[in-house]
Parts: sequence; structure tokens; C-alpha cells
Amino acid sequence: MNRPSSRPTLRFFAIILLLLGGIAFTASLGLASLEEEMAAKNKQLAERKKAIQSLTDKERSLHKDLAKLEGSVKQAAASLQTLEDELDALKKEQAEGARRLDELLAEREKTTGRLQELMQTLWPIYLTAKEEGFASVEQWGEANRRETWLTALYREAQSLREDIERQSQVMADQQSVLDQNAARAEAKLDKIKASRAELEKKRTQFEHQIAQVRVKKKESEKEIQGLMGSIAGLRHKISLQSSKKISKLQGKLTWPAKGKRVVSYAPDGNPPSNGIGLSLSAGTPVRSVSWGKVVHNDQLRGFGQVVIVFHGEDYYSLYAFLSEAPLPVGREVERGQQIGVCGFYPAAKGEGLYFELRYRQKVINPLKWLQSG
Repeated sequence: MNRPSSRPTLRFFAIILLLLGGIAFTASLGLASLEEEMAAKNKQLAERKKAIQSLTDKERSLHKDLAKLEGSVKQAAASLQTLEDELDALKKEQAEGARRLDELLAEREKTTGRLQELMQTLWPIYLTAKEEGFASVEQWGEANRRETWLTALYREAQSLREDIERQSQVMADQQSVLDQNAARAEAKLDKIKASRAELEKKRTQFEHQIAQVRVKKKESEKEIQGLMGSIAGLRHKISLQSSKKISKLQGKLTWPAKGKRVVSYAPDGNPPSNGIGLSLSAGTPVRSVSWGKVVHNDQLRGFGQVVIVFHGEDYYSLYAFLSEAPLPVGREVERGQQIGVCGFYPAAKGEGLYFELRYRQKVINPLKWLQSG
């Protein structure tokens, strides 16, 4: 049975491992990049949480200030109501005083009219008596009685008029005091109204600030949700990469194809064999034994079309004598993904596959890594 010699394989790997070293470095950088990205996202998350805490503190402070302001607004409203009540009472007093003053002035007019009537009556009598004198004692007595009666009436009317004048002056003074008190109350009322308006304006500003803080908090919370989602995705990717570590899959690798083994692993045999050979039916798919990346896909003298997959951690799998190998170099492959179709394999005297597994430059027994059975 013809088997591939170790010399071409060694010569082949001496050439290809220069390329694979760079690929391994790139893969390790990929995991490091994910971890760095997750660290950056965690830092952003911490900053966003800190920002939300700051916004929460600001919101609480604004609520406290707003509560104090609400107390001031209530106090202003209470003062305003008290002043309005006082002003209403003053206006009622003003109205009542004005009414009473009007009555007194009207009474004064009546009294003044009576005095004028009395004067009109007394004055002709006085003039007649002065011009004609009195002819008899009877006339004198009658005139005297009339004068006494009219004088008494005049004095009574004059006293009433003077009393009305005094009352009118008192009422006028009281009305002046009421007017002054009302003016002061109205000025105070206007001041409190202006103060209340300013407080209402500040309350509106506080409510606007609180609304802005809540919007920013909502935006930050949304960003946090996005960051947490990104972190979860990165963790999943890192977890997948960790779970895809081939070093943990010894005895669990899928077979590249199912067929009769015609070459066994025997690096010290005569002739030596660094891998295993399988006899397969024509058209049998050849699959990657684990997750990885195609790092070589080309013809190699003595091995036909060869595909090499890098699995990370310096592990490589080699698939030789392929009739089809469509995946380009750089393509990532899943575990069990088809990478080609078996071709003519001399050791199988027909269709088959030659398979190797290597760690760095050293061949390892694939049977210890492939699933049993």
C-alpha cells in the first residue's frame, strides 16, 4: 500500500507554518480585542450608571427645592387670601362710611335749609320792630315771645348743624384712614401677587428642569440597556470562543468523514504515517473537525488538493486528496461544516481522505482527539 512519506509533509509544514504563526497571533488578538471591547463597554456602563446617579441626586434636590417652593407658594396664597379678605372688609367699611357721610351731608343740607327759613322769618320781624317800635305793652310782649321762640329754634338748628359738622368731620377723617389702609392693603396685595407670580414662574422652571432631568435619565437608562445588551453579546462571543477552544475537546472532535480506515497513525512506523487515511465513497463530503479558519487551500505535490484549518491555540487540521475545496483562505468554518469533497487517494486505491492533526509543528494522534466509534 502506497502511503505518503513524512519528508514531503515535513517540508510542506516547514513552509506553511510561517503563515500559520501569523494566523495564530491574529486569532489571539481577536479574543483580546473582544475582551478589550467588553472592558471599554463596562467602563462606559459604569460612567452611565454614575451619570444616572448624578441625575437622580439632582432630581431629588430639585424635588426638595420644589417642595420648599410649594410651601412658599401656599404661604403666599394664604397671605393673599387674608389680605383679600381684609381688603373686602375695608371696602365694605368704606362703602358704609361713605353712606353715613352722605346721610350726614344730606341732614346738614336740611338743617341749613331750616336755618335759612328761620332767618327769613326772624329778619322781617326784627326790621319791623326796629322801624315802628312797639305801641303797647301787649305788642311788645308778643314780639318778645316770638323772638324768644324763634331764637330758641335757631339755636337748636344751629346746634344740630354744628353737631352734624363735627360728625361729618369725624366721618371724613375715618374715611381718610380707611382710604389709606385700603391703599396700603392694595399695595401689599399687589406685592404679594407679584411675589406669587414669581414663585409660580420658579415652580414652572423647576418642573421644566425636573422634566429635562427625567428625559436625560431615560436616555441614559436606554443607553445602559444598550450597553448591557452589547456586554451580554460580547460575553456570549467570548464564551463561545472559550467553548470553542480545541484544547478542551480531546476525544470530542467530529470525524472529517465516515469510512474504512486504511492508514493508521504511526509516526515511527515503516513507512511512517503522521495521520490516518480513510477509504470513502465517491462524492463523500469532507468536514472540519472543529471551529476554525481556513489558512491554506492549494495543491501540494504528493498530497493533491490540501486544506489546512487553524483551530486556535496552535492546533491545525490537514485534509488531503480533495477533489473539491471551494472555501477561500480566511473563511471561518463551523464545527462539522463541509470544506470539500473527497478525491482519489492512492492509499485507498480509490476515493478517500488523508487527515492529520498537529499542535504547533508536532503531529499528534488524531484517534485520541476524534470521537470514539
